Amino acid sequence: MKTFRRRRVLARETGAEPVHRPSLRPWFWGILYVLVTTFSFAPTLTFRKAPVRPGSIATRDVVAPRDLIVSDPEATSRRRSEAAAEVLPVYDFDAAAPSRFEKELRESFVRARVALGRSGLREVSQEVRDAFHLPIGDEALSALARLGFSATLEDRLVAIGLDLYRNGIVDNRELFVEQRGGILLRDTSTGREHRRRDTPVAIEYGSETKSEVSMRLAESALRESERAEVAAFLAASLRPSLTFNSTMTAQRREEASRGVESVFTKIPRGKVIVRAGDEITPRTSLWVAAVRASVSDPSSWFKVAGILILQSLAATVFWLDARRYIRRKRERPADTIYASVVSAGILFALLMRGSFVLAQGFSSSFEGPATAAATYYALPFAAGPIVAGLVSGMGPALLFAAANAVGAGVLMGQSFPFALFALVGSLAGIFAAGRMRARTVLLAMGGFVAAANLISITAIQLLNAEPVRWTFALDVLGGLVGGLLVSATVGLFLPVFEHFFHVTTDIRLLELSNQNLPLLRNLALEAPGTYQHSLMVGHLAEAAAEAVGADALLARVSGYYHDIGKTKMPVYFIENQSKGFNRHDRLEPSMSALIIAAHVKEGVEMAKKARLPEPIVAAIREHHGTKLIRYFYQKALTKSEPGASAVPEMEYRHPGPKPGTRITAILMIADAVEAASRTILEPTQPKIRAMIQTIVDDCLRDGQFDECDLTMRDLALIVDALEKTVTTIFHHRIDYPGFDFNPERTRRKTEPPPAPAATGAAARSPGPRPA
Repeated sequence: MKTFRRRRVLARETGAEPVHRPSLRPWFWGILYVLVTTFSFAPTLTFRKAPVRPGSIATRDVVAPRDLIVSDPEATSRRRSEAAAEVLPVYDFDAAAPSRFEKELRESFVRARVALGRSGLREVSQEVRDAFHLPIGDEALSALARLGFSATLEDRLVAIGLDLYRNGIVDNRELFVEQRGGILLRDTSTGREHRRRDTPVAIEYGSETKSEVSMRLAESALRESERAEVAAFLAASLRPSLTFNSTMTAQRREEASRGVESVFTKIPRGKVIVRAGDEITPRTSLWVAAVRASVSDPSSWFKVAGILILQSLAATVFWLDARRYIRRKRERPADTIYASVVSAGILFALLMRGSFVLAQGFSSSFEGPATAAATYYALPFAAGPIVAGLVSGMGPALLFAAANAVGAGVLMGQSFPFALFALVGSLAGIFAAGRMRARTVLLAMGGFVAAANLISITAIQLLNAEPVRWTFALDVLGGLVGGLLVSATVGLFLPVFEHFFHVTTDIRLLELSNQNLPLLRNLALEAPGTYQHSLMVGHLAEAAAEAVGADALLARVSGYYHDIGKTKMPVYFIENQSKGFNRHDRLEPSMSALIIAAHVKEGVEMAKKARLPEPIVAAIREHHGTKLIRYFYQKALTKSEPGASAVPEMEYRHPGPKPGTRITAILMIADAVEAASRTILEPTQPKIRAMIQTIVDDCLRDGQFDECDLTMRDLALIVDALEKTVTTIFHHRIDYPGFDFNPERTRRKTEPPPAPAATGAAARSPGPRPA
């Protein structure tokens, strides 16, 4: 019990007991991510409002949230009217009217003369009336009978009628004169049509024709009183040769009007439709209604449902990827990885929504929609995927980039160009961030994103097949500014994720590998032997980690810091002692074991004080596990008197805990291998492999790997990698000619063999010298 209590106290002192941090469950993070991202990327949901009436006063500015296509009834009506007006009026042309008139008039005159001759009188009898087939009044018939239906009068009337037909007789002269663009003549007998661009000088049927005939009969044998009656008769007989076909004209104009497609007006994104205090015109009211419909149409709820499904799928894929992430890289718990990824999604979804609102407000300050549209290219779409890649790795970052690009496209009104823009910039940022070696190169990463933005904007311009205008330069400027904003955003939020989620990024590890940092510099000055040992352990751990696919950078940096606790009492560790002097010779084995084990506790305290990342603190805490401090334990057994109580083994073990990850297990093996390799007198490859295998087998038998997920295959790969690396360290060199750096070895080779008398002496070979 005493030993057990001592172990518990020592574990608390060294920080070996697991630290339980309050954490939220994955389902909470998943639900929060789905809800926040759905409503961040969804279109604005508004409910039905009263329509804006023309003549009312606008209460606020109305700005087009995206490119809108709005029907223009006024322009459509105007174009249809123009198309109908371009249709020429159709006039039925009776080409046979003159000949028909002449025939009927001459036949009537001939019959009337015959009938009048039979009667022998100059009066109109019933026979004469019946013989004259054309409709004629009694006065006009009496006038013609008085002149005996003379052939001269007959020819005069025919000539007048044919002359009037030559220019045309129209049923409505006013309508006819209005056709300045010409008319379409349709021959009623053949159905053929031809266009007359000039309107002929026609005479109107009726009173105008009567006046013209009366004037031309002035020099005839008719009395003045008879002239008007005969003129009325002749005018009635001259039927119109040009008749307006209103039915056919209306039909053709209707067809032309229907053939005109509806006119739509494009309202560019950011255009101010109406400002507060302005009167709303009929056209403006239609545009305001279109803006409302674009953000509050009934289908917007279906869009939200679609985004909800996509984000739910993304949250599920993030979780599955976090589960399979356990055997990779940082080997953090899946819950922590998942929480870091979805929290990045939540944060940057809100950031994108806020940036979008700010861009809308900024764009409303410009009258030119092209200037306003360029502001959307400046949004830092790539910042979220880059941060996700730095805190969780390439896999989650690529998934994040895909989900973020879809959300950006939906946010911009289901715009494929913006989805492409966000995806290209995110991919460029992710791969550029993978090559980052310090925070100072964040600006260079922003340059990569800006270059990708330039390429994607150019591709969008080409895909739109529009001529390059000055607005293209504004879009490019927005993309370049977006790259700089990505750098600033990543630099601002990356430390936040490193702190709250205890994430150790490659950038942070590379910064910690700087040998001029205070801890490492102090280690090199206070404990130079331990410093050289740490450098070699880092090199060995890196090679072993690469062999099993673990994080080689974390293994190397952990090797640099694993023994920083030895700077408190460096002279009590053999690598820092002068030859021939060992302070442990004056101490009891139990006290020496406490001093040796205390460097773990001291190292943990120093690491926490320096705010080193948790994986490195864990490496310091676990790199010895609960291994037996074998040298002093054997020394205590040797000094114990026969019959005395047994030496408690637990007092000579490190406080632990055992390695919990592959990295700390690799560090344990590399630490022991580096120390043991110093004891091999003539290091050969078989000796080195046997030494490494012995150390691994001892740790395995001692249960040091029970709490990590190293497999037997991993151990075999680690042995191979360490054998190759240690063999390379102890490589052989040829002797320098003319120099003898090993006189003892030369003397031993030249001395004669011992005398035979000495063979009987029992020589004891010295035991191994404790390291």
